[in-house]
Amino acid sequence: MSAPKKKIFGTLVTQVIKPGLCTACGGCVAACPVGALVMEKEVPRIVGQCVTCEVCYHSCPQTEVPYSDIEKAVFGRERTAGDNIGIYREVYSVRTKLEEVAKVAQDGGAVTTMLIHALNTGMVDCAVVAGVKDEPWRAWPKVALKTEEIVKAAGTKYTPSPNLIGLSEAVNGYSKQRIAFVGTPCQVRAVRQMQFNAKGCLKLGERVAVVIGLFCMESFNYERLMGEFLKSKGYEPKDIGKFAITKGKFIAYSGGNDVINVPLSEVKDYVRSSCHHCQDFTAELADISVGSVGSPDGWSTVIVRSSIGEELFKSAVEAGLLEVKPISEVKPGLDLVIKLSNRKKEQAVKGEEAKAG
Repeated sequence: MSAPKKKIFGTLVTQVIKPGLCTACGGCVAACPVGALVMEKEVPRIVGQCVTCEVCYHSCPQTEVPYSDIEKAVFGRERTAGDNIGIYREVYSVRTKLEEVAKVAQDGGAVTTMLIHALNTGMVDCAVVAGVKDEPWRAWPKVALKTEEIVKAAGTKYTPSPNLIGLSEAVNGYSKQRIAFVGTPCQVRAVRQMQFNAKGCLKLGERVAVVIGLFCMESFNYERLMGEFLKSKGYEPKDIGKFAITKGKFIAYSGGNDVINVPLSEVKDYVRSSCHHCQDFTAELADISVGSVGSPDGWSTVIVRSSIGEELFKSAVEAGLLEVKPISEVKPGLDLVIKLSNRKKEQAVKGEEAKAG
């Protein structure tokens, strides 16, 4: 009997990249022990000699993910049928009390505030966040070492940032030991692959102290959203100060005014193909998940999932940095989070069925 075929970068090309399932998370690039991979715009490429170690394949969020092992390790149990937004302890509606954060926050500033607190108390020694590089709104990971760097990275980027490359930089470039990682559901899954997949990149995964996941329904192709859509509306990326998706609308702000306000259906053609196959809206494998859905304008919904997440959140609250309400006391509340989570799962299943049929 011949030995099983090795799962190398070529396997990722065949199974993930060519079928349009790549999330541009940067996991394979970050995991490669010989630096043979690079991210070109939103696609990983091989530029060196593959050593057939299989680490890239097993660090990818789109391959075989050991969900039960991850859940037992992170949350102490596997999910049950009732865990339709993943396993969690409590859900809150939250708003920052830090003035400098409130000025730049996308919603309630919960993520930025918790990162500042974690850094200032020594719970972490840096944070990997999505910043901007080279071109306006071209998302790229940033290793934030200071409060002002965390604040500067605040706000949602609606195009992919290969944040796992930032994790590699934090470990290999800065020799950091306790890293806060912020990412979308697919990026969170890549971190968990590195931590709990037997062939994943443990060198990177073991340095992550806390994982903060972001609610995400979809991400957009940078070239098409910025190059086609914005220009069709008469704007350049540099003209836009903030993007938002709310109440079924895609909104772009310039000088504090919403200069573009269109139904989400108008930008659906610019959604990355991998998003159509994703069933995770609330970053179900994170220690803490954060998004705007479920809370009033100017507030964040915070799902506390693990003991590590609970420790960070409660510590920030006790330090007087966050204003907190139980999600049951606000509108639209948790039901909307569950509704959108179920919708994303259903859409992904329909997409898979259509593909198979």
